[in-house]
This record gives sequence, structure tokens and C-alpha cells, in this order.
Amino acid sequence: MTVRKNQATLTADEKRRFVDALLELKRSGRYDAFVTTHNAFIMGDTDDGDRVGHRSPSFLPWHRRFLLEFEAALKSVDATVTLPYWDWTADRTSRSSLWAPDFLGGTGRARDGQVTDGPFARSGNRWTVTVRVDGRDFLRRDLGAGGRQLPTRAEVDSVLAMETYDTAPGTAPPTASATTWRAGAG
Repeated sequence: MTVRKNQATLTADEKRRFVDALLELKRSGRYDAFVTTHNAFIMGDTDDGDRVGHRSPSFLPWHRRFLLEFEAALKSVDATVTLPYWDWTADRTSRSSLWAPDFLGGTGRARDGQVTDGPFARSGNRWTVTVRVDGRDFLRRDLGAGGRQLPTRAEVDSVLAMETYDTAPGTAPPTASATTWRAGAG
């Protein structure tokens, strides 16, 4: 049985193994296959389009399956690696250990969002973005951009307390509470 750990409690060796497995998936092209699949499901997720990836009741089961397959790919590289989780309700800043140079690297530079530190920076040709949505060949981040915030613990609890997840035919748009959840998590 796989036991996921909070990223904040990973040892230096666990972080290194996770990063190395991810870099190997990228090197072999398997990571890009996951990106292509994900993009195929989310690109049409608009108020007037299909709602299959992020903006429908299928979000949770679809992403659960997607993450299980992604974790299996990581384990095929290193059987000790599991997909860690991030409890953003407790660790909400861009200074979180998640964004440290020894793990996922920090936010991007101001002019273009390019991540310049950590193992997924463009430098050194270790992480070149080849499945593009905006023409850039580098990973970009702008943590906390636009004043958007991740959901608080109270917002997460309110969504989890919802008694009705969905109704037939299974294509209902999210409720106001679910919209809050989606804005932070999706």
C-alpha cells in the first residue's frame, strides 16, 4: 500500500528520489505524454464548452485516476517514490518547502515568470517545456499572482460538507462553494 507524505516532512533523500524520478520521466518523454493527456481534457473546460477535466463533477474521479497513473509511472523509475501531498491550508506561502531550490524550485522571475532555480529550471537543458500552450519552452510560475489565494481550511471544510456531489445527468456546473474550491485547487 502506498502511503503519501506531506511534502513538508519529506527527507532530503525522499525529495531527491522524487525529483530524480520526475526528471527521468521527462527525459524519456513519458512526462510529456501526461501533459498532453491533461491538456486534452482541460483545454475545452469553459462555461460554454465541455466540462470534463476541471469544471464538472468528473474533476475528482478523473484527477484521482490521473494521479494514480502518474504515481505508477514515478514508481516504475524508483519503487520507493510516492506522490507527496501539499497541505496548502497550513503552508500557504511562496516560502513553503515545496518551492525550495532542492524540490520544485521557486516562483518565476518578474518579467516572464520563468523558473530560474531548482531542478526544473530551463538552464542546463534538464527541463525544457515541449508540450506548449503559450509558445514558451520554459516552466513558468507566478505564485500568488493576481491576488488569487488558495482555499482556506474553512472553505475546504464547507465543500467537503456538501451533501450533494452531483445530480443527473452528471454535467451540473459547480455550485458557489465548489467554484471556490475549483479556483484554488483546479
